[in-house]
Amino acid sequence: MKVWDAMPRLEDVIRRNLENSSRGVILNIIVQPGSPTEGLVIEGSELVFQTVEPEGRGRENAALVRYLSKNLNIPVSKIDIVYGTRERYKRVLLMDINEERLITLLSRILAWPGEGR
Repeated sequence: MKVWDAMPRLEDVIRRNLENSSRGVILNIIVQPGSPTEGLVIEGSELVFQTVEPEGRGRENAALVRYLSKNLNIPVSKIDIVYGTRERYKRVLLMDINEERLITLLSRILAWPGEGR
């Protein structure tokens, strides 16, 4: 068996971290401040947003919202951190987008650790 055969499929990892809501799709994500680069990666079965912003003062939250807005082409006004504004684990509501479209867009920007994008 090859190493990549044991790795979960990208789509499966994304689906495990999504939840439909009456207002849109909720994305479960961990924020890792103080990283050398900025981007969205997979660690195990978690989606992790790495940001160069230091921890505290909410700048990592602003960086997450900006990143999602830019890379998913969703207005900032349609992105809301509904849980975890002061924690590393967050639940982010993305409005006016369906689950399948979000999976497609996330698949384009996600990287496995060490892969970089």
